[in-house]
Amino acid sequence: MLPVLLIALAPWPLAAQTAPATYWVQFKDKAHTPYGLDAPEAFLSQRAIERRQRQQIPIDSLDLPVDPAYIAQLRAAGDITVLHVSKWFNAATIRSTDTLALDSLGLLPFVNVVQLTLDGKPRPHRQSGKFPLPKLYEEDYGKSFRQIEMLNGHLLQQLAGAKGQGMLIGVLDSGFEHADLLPGLSALRARNGIVITRDLVVPGGNVYDAHYHGRSVLSVMAGYVEGQLTGTAPLADYALVRTEDAASEYRVEEDNWVAGAELCDSLGCDVLNTSLGYSTFDDPAQDHTYADMDGQTSRMSVAAGIASRKGMVVVNSAGNSGQLPWHYITAPADAFDILAVGAVDTARQSVPFSSRGPAADGRVKPDVCAMGLRTVGLDGAGWNVGHISGTSFSAPLVAGLSACLWQLHRNRTAHDIMDAIRRSASRYDRPDDSLGYGIPDFWRAHLLLGGRDITGLSSPTALGVVPNPFTDFLDVEVFTGGETRMEISLHDLLGQLLWSTPVTGLEPHTYAHVRVHDALLTRLRAGTYIIRVKVGGSRITRRVVKAR
Repeated sequence: MLPVLLIALAPWPLAAQTAPATYWVQFKDKAHTPYGLDAPEAFLSQRAIERRQRQQIPIDSLDLPVDPAYIAQLRAAGDITVLHVSKWFNAATIRSTDTLALDSLGLLPFVNVVQLTLDGKPRPHRQSGKFPLPKLYEEDYGKSFRQIEMLNGHLLQQLAGAKGQGMLIGVLDSGFEHADLLPGLSALRARNGIVITRDLVVPGGNVYDAHYHGRSVLSVMAGYVEGQLTGTAPLADYALVRTEDAASEYRVEEDNWVAGAELCDSLGCDVLNTSLGYSTFDDPAQDHTYADMDGQTSRMSVAAGIASRKGMVVVNSAGNSGQLPWHYITAPADAFDILAVGAVDTARQSVPFSSRGPAADGRVKPDVCAMGLRTVGLDGAGWNVGHISGTSFSAPLVAGLSACLWQLHRNRTAHDIMDAIRRSASRYDRPDDSLGYGIPDFWRAHLLLGGRDITGLSSPTALGVVPNPFTDFLDVEVFTGGETRMEISLHDLLGQLLWSTPVTGLEPHTYAHVRVHDALLTRLRAGTYIIRVKVGGSRITRRVVKAR
């Protein structure tokens, strides 16, 4: 039995649907399925079984496939194409023009709900947007350094050697145009890192011929261009699944996602990344309301929660509605026990387009934030490394590094990993509706999970000063080693001391972000200055520019 109740819709005239249309058909039970919980190898991969065993997650009725006799009877009812079958919801997504067959579905004794999710009307083509050009940032990671360094992902990669090896990430998106050809993903292809592709919008279709969006998302995790781009999980394996039809917006796309999440579960995926969200649709009768953002109403949100309970780390973009009348998170960012990711800029500030929380039931949303303004990945055309913007690209930053973190702590559960990421974040003790728990620190999450000693990093290290240029504040980033204090000073280009301050109360053996927000910084004239940071025996001197 499902852990949620679906509310049957008011009757609607099935016979009036004469064009090809799509429907959600939910069944009443799994009483006669030939599959059994004592033989899970018949419907789950060994990797999926082992993932459950590691986390002591029982195999239950949600794992059982839909009774194949029910599917056979659907097909026998007439000219009906079964697009997807959902074991979690005990349902199927079908498409048909056979009105007589559609009329008969509600009379079948094992059918509980029949719901229209996509009518047969022609769809207008939607044009893709353009992205701005890039800017060189750092030698080792090139343009992509700031977005990874902000989350301390470079410490996981460089000090702990975690780049996603042995992890499987499912990417559910709108298509992966030319990902089979583009140079920025050649390293992924060369090691056969794409384990499966599946088009759930056009069954049998080629995901590499579809929309560009998923490919740009993938590049943030798996892309590599020497000196320009390194993804957050460049050595992970990937399952690429198309669930979104970029040309239209109908609830059938949520059902496609359910099918995609179940596929990824069966494959044994460790992490799911979804840079999609749904609130309003081309058919207003299908629209969600803010009250629906409670984690229990949208099928997609319910499925995201199930995916989490099945032992996957589910990462979803919060949405880009922050400046729209609907400024809230979108489904499935409202799901329980997933990581909904909002967007910040290079200075760690929330950006206006990032969707706001909380969830309708008051839970903190977004969960965390990452760089979503001028994120670096493959651009709209895909041939160049460029700046791409949206919470679509903050989510894969978190998803890829979640895989790297879990790689180092395979004995921990998905819940443990997500909890450590939240607890590592910059506003964990004071969450708000824009940043949620704040910007996660994956090195700190690693320490919270008990990984302090594996890297050999022990001495204090001052690692960065941002933003540069600055206006009225500076963030000083340090690894504290055993130290609990540091000193920050500001000098002109002749070396004359303008201002200094001690900072006390640092936590030993962690990675700290200290914000300097002094009136002097606001009063400074525009120009170039020297900032010096002393922590233990470590010194850092950086030129910084006051913008105005």
